Amino acid sequence: MKRKPVFAALAAAVVLAAGGGVAAASLGGDGGTSAASGTGTGATTHERAGLAGTGADDTAREDRDDARDDRDSDDRDSDDRDDDTRQGAGRDDAARHDDTDDDQDDDARERAHDAAEHRAEAAAARKLAAPDALAAALAHTPGRALSAEIDDDQDGRLVWEVEILDGSGKLRHVDVSPSSGKVLGARTERGDADDVRAAKDLLTGDATSAAKAARAAAAKGTVVSIDLEEERNGYWSVETGPAEAEWSVALDGAKVTQGSDD
Repeated sequence: MKRKPVFAALAAAVVLAAGGGVAAASLGGDGGTSAASGTGTGATTHERAGLAGTGADDTAREDRDDARDDRDSDDRDSDDRDDDTRQGAGRDDAARHDDTDDDQDDDARERAHDAAEHRAEAAAARKLAAPDALAAALAHTPGRALSAEIDDDQDGRLVWEVEILDGSGKLRHVDVSPSSGKVLGARTERGDADDVRAAKDLLTGDATSAAKAARAAAAKGTVVSIDLEEERNGYWSVETGPAEAEWSVALDGAKVTQGSDD
């Protein structure tokens, strides 16, 4: 029974040596149990430091995760903006392409329409040549012819429109049918006084007449129009079809040259 104090002292010494703190021990009997409790400042401080470090690491990881999420979100927003920009650019390109196609289609249709019109005018002029149309108009209204051309009348028919300066100094407009050669109508026009005076001055004596100029230019193609021009002492501007070739015929000698002098 006297061994208990010795064991108690030994246990206390062990506890003090291991923990460096305060220990309390109790021993039971021979078959009893023992319990020890102690507070050590070293172990507790390490535990608190470990927990604090773990919390800081978690916070840092959360901050990095948040930053990564923000970057991912910015990247997605940037990709969306890029997609929107590309889609918008694609729509603009498509719209410009459609506009270009429309313009090209319009130009093609206009060229086709003009070509068909010129062929029709040339076909009408071949039915009744310009010199014959001028002769029919002058037989109806005597004077000096100043111009003649195949054109649509007010009813949409292709006719020879002949402009004549009559004996009284008035301008007369005479329509001649290419199919029959008959005069379809005539009317007086209000002409510019300077143009009338210039025509009188140019078409004097043996100046080349409209009919003579048309016959000279006919060697180049089907004459579809002839018009007196005042520049460079005057000349006849003649167009042959259906290619719309331009010719100049001199008032003196009826010489034909390529192109128009105006």
